[in-house]
Amino acid sequence: MLLGACGSGAVTKPELPQSVSPGWKLSSLADTPVPPEIPQGGTPPVCWKADYAGQGTAEIFLCRYGVETAAFDAVQRVPAEAQAVKFQSGAWFALVKWNGAVKADVTALIRAVQKALAKK
Repeated sequence: MLLGACGSGAVTKPELPQSVSPGWKLSSLADTPVPPEIPQGGTPPVCWKADYAGQGTAEIFLCRYGVETAAFDAVQRVPAEAQAVKFQSGAWFALVKWNGAVKADVTALIRAVQKALAKK
């Protein structure tokens, strides 16, 4: 059953920037199970986790749903928390969590990720 979901319509790894000014560097990008706080709905999304380091750290969970409405639903259902931002870009849902970074730096990273996802 899982193999059928990964056939010709398989979701490719997101192409994120290797670096983002003012000093963020992508240290890893790997597939990951759906984090527990992210709704799976009828068909679970395919997720990746990106780790960035700079003047602080950021982990970004990127989950690709089959339809945009499921990603929109995820934005509505994932609870808000401190030092975290969630957003949707098409069928992508993103959850960004950071530690030790200033707001302007995190904003620059989030905008770069949004721009990368918009290309998909």
